[in-house]
Amino acid sequence: MMGAPLLCLGLLGGILTSCAGSPSAPPSSGPIVGSPPPPPGGAGGGDGEKQTDVASAPGITSTTVTVGQVDDLTAPVAGLFKGAEDGTRAYFDYVNSLGGVNGRKILLDARDSAYQGGVVASATSGIIQSDFAMVGGFSLLDSAELPLIDAAHVPDVAYPLSSDLANSPYLYSPSPNSSQDLPIGFMKYLKQKYPKAIKHVGILWANATPSTQFAEQAFERGLRKEGFKIVYDRGFGAAETTYLSDVLAMKAKGVQLFYSQQMIDLYAANLAKEMAQQNFKPIVIQGAAYSTNLISDAGPAANGMYIEQSYPLFLPGGDAKRIPAVALFDHWMTVADPNANFEIEAVYGWIAAQLFTQALKNAGSTPTRASLLAALDKVTSFNGGGMIPPTDPATNVPYQCWLLAQVKSGNIVRVPPTPKTGYVCSPGGLLPAAGFKPEVRPAAAS
Repeated sequence: MMGAPLLCLGLLGGILTSCAGSPSAPPSSGPIVGSPPPPPGGAGGGDGEKQTDVASAPGITSTTVTVGQVDDLTAPVAGLFKGAEDGTRAYFDYVNSLGGVNGRKILLDARDSAYQGGVVASATSGIIQSDFAMVGGFSLLDSAELPLIDAAHVPDVAYPLSSDLANSPYLYSPSPNSSQDLPIGFMKYLKQKYPKAIKHVGILWANATPSTQFAEQAFERGLRKEGFKIVYDRGFGAAETTYLSDVLAMKAKGVQLFYSQQMIDLYAANLAKEMAQQNFKPIVIQGAAYSTNLISDAGPAANGMYIEQSYPLFLPGGDAKRIPAVALFDHWMTVADPNANFEIEAVYGWIAAQLFTQALKNAGSTPTRASLLAALDKVTSFNGGGMIPPTDPATNVPYQCWLLAQVKSGNIVRVPPTPKTGYVCSPGGLLPAAGFKPEVRPAAAS
């Protein structure tokens, strides 16, 4: 299970020389036709000046398609989910370099939530009026989008944090409900490998919004179902950066396995250093800490830490040599922004942009929102060219796969039972979350 992370910080990445020059065709998206357009505009609130000769829908002109997204950018922490914008923009830059879709360049109108529900609603309303669709947004307050997109029948292609938004007939996630539906295959693996340690589990989780609380409830329900005994359990706030009292309490309670799905790299690094200072050495498994910042911030204290996730090792130097989609992602991230945030939200933005592009290509030469919805309804198998395990966006069915990595000598590497490429998959290994059901989309494309 890959829980919804609370916060994510950026890092620098270099351009991979193996991806330089003429790009190959976009994975899982088919051929893209048209003549190379002018270079896209810079980062920020939209790419260049929007044209006003609307053809078939808001945001559509004869040469461009403008889509919008709402991200937590300036609060509660500066640059919080900038990765979502970077990843979305990177994929569109890649597609535009090949001529766009049906002769149209795709432009991104990225807006800041300011971590306020009212601002999310206002920004969403503005996007609905001026842009073709919503693509790749990432906000802890994304539930504020729900009544607006439902009323306007606007396609929203993104990774949702709100379970209500996840079940909207107009929300299409390239990675459906993976923070609410819990792949329990990894828990079964831990149960077999560490039968004694799972009886002494400590957890710290992000007590930030109803969405993170909901994800944690599903996570702990899965642990208990598999026989894990949680002896220490606390939700931490967004402003907490030290966990010494938790370390002392877990040590006193005899915690042998620490497991968190909602602790980002900076926080995980601080926790690792505090555990080392207290000579506290449980088995540590993190689900949201994958980044080079983890290594630079934690230093030797991170060695031995396990990282469980459901996406490849996408950092430069990770899986790029083995998985072409990762090499493509790494290269175009730095094209979109030399200081791009290489984090999981960037992957979500990238694959959301890819799913949208695939559907847009099949939505007709004069696409409408209804034709885009109809095209999205036909995408029953999607893996982002290898960036995620196979999912079914049309019916909102998540993957059932996971990958295990470990910090070794300052590097994050795949470890058994994970294969050299791909994932460990467990058909039937899902524990459905309360309130979730496979999607039925009544009149979604009408």
